[in-house]
Amino acid sequence: MLNKERKSIATVDDHEPLSSNEDESRSESDIEFLTSSDENHDIDSFNDDSQSGSDEYAVDIQTLILADDKNDHATADTGLNEMQPDNCRLKQIVDSKINNYSTENESDLLNDENINKMTSTIMNSFLQSPTEKHDDMLAFCWLWDFAGQKDFYATHQVFLSKCAVYVLVTNSLEFSSVANQGLDVEGSAQYVSFWFDAIHCYWSITKNGTLHPPIIVVCTHEDQIKEPLERKKRQEQFKENLGQVMKDQKKKGHLKNLYFVSNTEDTDIVFEEIRKDISRQAMDMQDWGKDCPLKWLLFQEVLLKLKDSNVPISSTETLLKIAKHPDINISEDYEVKQCLQYCHDIGTVVYFDEEKLADYVILDPKWLVNAFRCLVSDKIENVIEVSDDWQKLKNFGQLTEALISSLFKKEPELQFEENKPHLLEVMKRFDIIVNLKNSTELYMPCMIKSCSFPEVKRQFSYGSQSTKKTSWLCLEFKFLPPAFFNHIIAWYIKQYNVSVILDKTNRRKRNALFRQVGVFDLDSSGCEQLVVCEGPNTIALQVWDSRMSNKTYGKLRSELFRFVKTLRKRYSLHIPYSNTLTCKNGDFAINRKPLRDLLTKDYRCLEHNTNHSSHDLVKPWDLSEELE
Repeated sequence: MLNKERKSIATVDDHEPLSSNEDESRSESDIEFLTSSDENHDIDSFNDDSQSGSDEYAVDIQTLILADDKNDHATADTGLNEMQPDNCRLKQIVDSKINNYSTENESDLLNDENINKMTSTIMNSFLQSPTEKHDDMLAFCWLWDFAGQKDFYATHQVFLSKCAVYVLVTNSLEFSSVANQGLDVEGSAQYVSFWFDAIHCYWSITKNGTLHPPIIVVCTHEDQIKEPLERKKRQEQFKENLGQVMKDQKKKGHLKNLYFVSNTEDTDIVFEEIRKDISRQAMDMQDWGKDCPLKWLLFQEVLLKLKDSNVPISSTETLLKIAKHPDINISEDYEVKQCLQYCHDIGTVVYFDEEKLADYVILDPKWLVNAFRCLVSDKIENVIEVSDDWQKLKNFGQLTEALISSLFKKEPELQFEENKPHLLEVMKRFDIIVNLKNSTELYMPCMIKSCSFPEVKRQFSYGSQSTKKTSWLCLEFKFLPPAFFNHIIAWYIKQYNVSVILDKTNRRKRNALFRQVGVFDLDSSGCEQLVVCEGPNTIALQVWDSRMSNKTYGKLRSELFRFVKTLRKRYSLHIPYSNTLTCKNGDFAINRKPLRDLLTKDYRCLEHNTNHSSHDLVKPWDLSEELE
């Protein structure tokens, strides 16, 4: 399968899988057996048209690589496309308007004629090219290389797919340090376990008693341990630690194989076995060999040719015309949209049949990755880095129009600036950026700097003025996906006005938004404020009321529960949680009590050595319906 494949590798760098606020430098991972490099780009693309041997069906399998790599992976475009004859001049045939947001002339005769010529050329090259004997075990394959940088967590959700084999690459030596000798292998196992959780909560399905999608773990840098017995000992230790951190957990069922490799010493035989393993896992997946209309495959071939011809985005109107070409003959608009949705589901395009998004289709997902990178990469030109707009982003998470344009213009050949309206709408769709309520101001939650809750609370202290606080209402998850709090905080940003504080370090006003904390005004007076916090696998809410009223906030509780339910359905997330409470002055990250325990006895706050009645804890959140 992997000898004739279409690959595209998107790299998202840096990682912080555990609870740390510092960006630690990551060493380069051994993934050369799946990539090639060129220091001038960020995306690897290897193009080789392969065709399913059956006219009735074919399927695209997407292979994702999670690499613990902070350095930019290189990119190169290698032209291996055997089905592109010399007279197939797509760049000249494709209407120049296809990448722009103006609909001018898109329906005129000349444009229709160009579209027909382009489609005919592609179909002729595809249908009439001499091919080798068909092999029904061939399929398209895309490779996406994701690292674990915290700033990119919000973007991973765009590309996670059930049609994927995940190769989790880790340097098992990477966690060693002079002050931490002996704990490095355990740290690597924890890192692997973290990504198992992240994959497991998206798209997990069971087929024939086996959990999918499959995960293959590859441990690199084995050549750094020269003594064979010591190398074997460390391998056994890693396997034991990995077994312990995933003991009795369902996610362990995703693990299909574990490899220890050296990219400098191992022969090609070792890496060929990994390739074969990827093929075996892919062919055992639910979507392998899934029936698909032949005309959908022909339409998809045109989309792929457009992508390969540097057309990363197209208007849906243009694609509808292409689909109705006689050689493809998808005559109904609704079926074209079904086909586009199918392509979206398997990861070949990015398409949403939703308001503000349905008019355009991103034909090249790696182009979208590069657009994300422009905004969140730490590799910023000096002149931008010292600008006021960049300081607003780094300190407050505010993303100005001027900064977006400056960052997009760093890659003029990719035409981000020309396609900025649609790119921004896609980012809003995934809550990567969000507008403040009743405002055009844009914020990027993943870029807001961190601030501890005690420090935020200190910023809101008003001398001797008393403030009534509710108990903490907590949603306690077994695992909280990395981007989940982004959705939560973005939702509150759209629902309520963000509170304003006086930053006591520089005596300037700022919005009370931080990476793991947000404070919102519940009324126009600013006397009632909602605090939303993220803790270890926890989302916590508290209300501050300077009027000392005796109100209840059951509506806030119900709204949050409904929105979490919506998110779980929207992203097919398997993330069970329980409702817990802790006292108003306690730490929401610890000492939480399940509601059922509060029915039977008073709660002692261990931090403050005081008793609280269950009624006092429960009343502000109006939880009577849960307690009955």
